[in-house]
Amino acid sequence: MILRNKKSFTIIEAVMSMIIIAITITPFAILVATVMAQQNGFSQAQATAVALAEGEMERVTSERFSLCVSEAAAAFSAPFAAYTKQIVVEYVNAGALDTSVAGPTDYKRIQVRVSNAMAGTNTLVTILANDW
Repeated sequence: MILRNKKSFTIIEAVMSMIIIAITITPFAILVATVMAQQNGFSQAQATAVALAEGEMERVTSERFSLCVSEAAAAFSAPFAAYTKQIVVEYVNAGALDTSVAGPTDYKRIQVRVSNAMAGTNTLVTILANDW
């Protein structure tokens, strides 16, 4: 007479348990992978928008003080056509750099806004002084 241990799993029970676990976990794994891919796309779009804004800020601030003027919203050229830029230049007083005033003064606040459907709007701000 063969004695069987009734407390252990048979190989079929073990395989069936693995199949059930795999079927249960698969949708969650797909969801996590999708969220991670979307987050990676957002991070890349955000980094690109910031880099474009930094480039525009460098371009604008390298101009002479008198030539730094606002620019209407416009799209970047390819391969960044999905991004738009806007330059806002306002005169400010030394004592209130966050408040625009009717110029001219010796200070300008320059805002560079870069927008993208995925990254939203990124704004860089700096103050430019007239160096005569």
